[in-house]
Amino acid sequence: MPPPAPLHSNPCSELKVFDCVNTVYGPGYIKEIRTNDYVVLLTNWALAQGQSPTLYLNRAAITKVPGCFPGAVVSTVYGPARVKKIRGDNTHVCTPINWSLANGCRATLYLQPNVISLTQTPGFNEGDEVMTVYGQGYVEGKRVKEGDLVIKLRHWALAQGQSPTCYLHPSACIKIPGFEIGAVAKTVFGLVKIHDILRDGKHVCEAVHWKLADGTSPKLYLAPESFALLSLKP
Repeated sequence: MPPPAPLHSNPCSELKVFDCVNTVYGPGYIKEIRTNDYVVLLTNWALAQGQSPTLYLNRAAITKVPGCFPGAVVSTVYGPARVKKIRGDNTHVCTPINWSLANGCRATLYLQPNVISLTQTPGFNEGDEVMTVYGQGYVEGKRVKEGDLVIKLRHWALAQGQSPTCYLHPSACIKIPGFEIGAVAKTVFGLVKIHDILRDGKHVCEAVHWKLADGTSPKLYLAPESFALLSLKP
């Protein structure tokens, strides 16, 4: 028979402040741990005044997730994919970014948190998101003989509607995580909201859960490596 728990034990000691979690109301992070519940702030919607709704939830109502919020590009067994949403049952709904079905439509993947990760592999592979002097794009392929990368740009098109194709040396490309502007991401500095992505690959961000001494949110200029975090298994 196990010994009784000490009177001062905290039933909510399993998780830590700033851990990323999923709830029936959407993904968020733990702001505070109280004796019998967690104070959770959501990252996917805000009240009329702009602040995040504050939730007071018990342990059974939240699940620890990797921090792959909607908009993030993650590594999966199906290749790199973009997270579209996280369901209440913790399923991450994703779409692959470098392949389509036979009819040209994007597949929809329903993945559990333990099969996706926020890692970036060295070098360039098909589907990797990159920043170039011409803007953001992705690696469509490699030309081994020429030693360059085939890059398709994302944010502008030719007169016929197709994306321009660039043939660039790897030194002219910077590998980036593939977040969209406005996305919330997990970094070495905690959760941040991405406001812009510069041509040198730096992400202009604003801290979500902490402020400076004067009460303003710090602006951070983060290299792509700041987002390459291993998943936290739930």
